Amino acid sequence: MSTINDIKTECSEVNKIKIFEIEVVNLRTNETDYLIFNIELIKNSLYAWHEPLTHKEEKRKKIAYKKVVLDKCFSLDAHLQDLYSECVYAICSSDFYSLN
Repeated sequence: MSTINDIKTECSEVNKIKIFEIEVVNLRTNETDYLIFNIELIKNSLYAWHEPLTHKEEKRKKIAYKKVVLDKCFSLDAHLQDLYSECVYAICSSDFYSLN
């Protein structure tokens, strides 16, 4: 069984750009576009920072994000899959985009 520190170490050792790039349709222009979710490990959570997807997020002063809290019972891959699902759900609930 891995620990939270094992998951953090595995994440920090990844030598790739940590992003999700998801193809969407921009509802304002009806054009295909891509949303970038920048992934970052902060304390015991994985964050995916993104541009506002709703009118509510657009009005906030803080950068929009989705997050999952690390759980030692699951692998880094499982956490990333959960975070990806959160991002896809956010797009499905978006005022500005839909999945392509």
